Amino acid sequence: MPLEIFDHPWPALRRAAALWPDADALVFPHQGARYSFRRYHDEALALAAALSARGLKAGDHIALLAENRVEWPVVQMASAALGAVFVPLNTHYRKDDLAYALKQSDARALICSTSYRSNPYLENVTALRPELPLLQHVFTLEEDYPQLIAEAHDFTPAVADPASVAALLYTSGTTGFPKGALLSHRAMMMNARGAATRMGFRTGDRWTSIIPLFHCAGCIMNIEGALQFGGAYVGVPSFDPELMFKVIEAERCTFMSGVPTSYLAMLDHPARKQYDLSSLRAGSCGGADCNPDVLKRCAGEFPMPGLAQVYGQTEGATLFACPRHDDPLRWETAGEILPGYEVRIADPVSLALMPDGEIGEVQARGPMVMEGYYKKPEDTAETILPDGWLRSGDLGYLRPDGRLVVAGGRLRDMIIRGGENIYPAEIENVLQQHPAVAQIAVFAVKDDYYGEAVAAAVALAQDVKADDLRAFCSSRIAKFKSPAVIYKVKNFPLTPSGKIRKIELRQWAEEKRMDILA
Repeated sequence: MPLEIFDHPWPALRRAAALWPDADALVFPHQGARYSFRRYHDEALALAAALSARGLKAGDHIALLAENRVEWPVVQMASAALGAVFVPLNTHYRKDDLAYALKQSDARALICSTSYRSNPYLENVTALRPELPLLQHVFTLEEDYPQLIAEAHDFTPAVADPASVAALLYTSGTTGFPKGALLSHRAMMMNARGAATRMGFRTGDRWTSIIPLFHCAGCIMNIEGALQFGGAYVGVPSFDPELMFKVIEAERCTFMSGVPTSYLAMLDHPARKQYDLSSLRAGSCGGADCNPDVLKRCAGEFPMPGLAQVYGQTEGATLFACPRHDDPLRWETAGEILPGYEVRIADPVSLALMPDGEIGEVQARGPMVMEGYYKKPEDTAETILPDGWLRSGDLGYLRPDGRLVVAGGRLRDMIIRGGENIYPAEIENVLQQHPAVAQIAVFAVKDDYYGEAVAAAVALAQDVKADDLRAFCSSRIAKFKSPAVIYKVKNFPLTPSGKIRKIELRQWAEEKRMDILA
């Protein structure tokens, strides 16, 4: 357990700098950067002071556009010390996305990398400045940041009310412009503490992750979870299986967070056995498409015994449910509900409560639920019911023992074939067991007779006929759920957090951009 409970990150960082001043806090091997807790604290304080000297104050919105790098969490903590609202932006944003996010968030300042890969951040922002009258400051991490932290200003951190808004996190939606979820300091710290406690995180542990820091799992669960326990966050700029092996081995990482696609890529990588991954003890895998067999193999073969399936979303400050690291059902279920949360399963139309074991919409209530979507009252009212229940849009069920099972995928992905509700996850879980299937996504396609039909896109591990896959499916679940059409793909379209974009697969199918498996 953490030595002391904090509902705001700044006192937690101050405590860590006092207790473990020389211990690793932030390690980014690709930069050759290794920050102790003392340096982490002092640099964040210096940055907050420099921003304050330029007129930025509590309540102002400070945006950050940068790849995973050591300065990233420093900016997050400096915003907390200032009492500002932290607005992390998706590194994939191009000009239009960036214009929308900076304008919609009312950002007064932007701290950014000059560029990342082929995305010219500074060039784009410079071109957009005339459209952004509220954006008063733009600082680059390469040139301005070193100067800012070198300045000396008198400054006293503004440790705000834990219930005040700490961050505006844009959801990684797959349609339209994203919505900005407003999260309090208490929500973020409480969620991170609960998740880290469940997973058995301890002082001195070293947590690496393939998840971008702009994602809630990165900046909340990983950064604020490690901070509260006095552990190190070991960052990578982007996911590459062999890079992860090298980092885990060199830094003796004990925890790892990822998504199903990343774990599958590491598990099947031919170089994996060349590396010593035995330091891994536990970690998390998020996403409705978690395959229990893949997680079990990772736990045994990396080895990574405490690996667990988890479940949550940005609107809930990351996780709703998380198993204990030694839960025997940590691969098949998302575990028990985190302390502070209530979770129920409701009919997505009538909102009537569903009995244990029956699939419905997962809904959550508690102090970790977002305050709402920034400047979107109608969307907020649709998502948070009058009595405080958050509608997740995800399908699942509760077991009699209280464990949550994520089953069926997203409500919007549900296939309605001739009046029958079909849950893609059920079909995916069956076909993923076929030895020829490396990865699969099930989605709806239009059908003149049934309205919608079941389609599947598969990446193959070996040759197989479509009829063989249908027969395999039909022998285990109702025949009408078997895919009417199966497409063959090499690579899936992914969101920045590694989830398969099913809406794009539907577009590919309509545009005949995928080959049909014979």
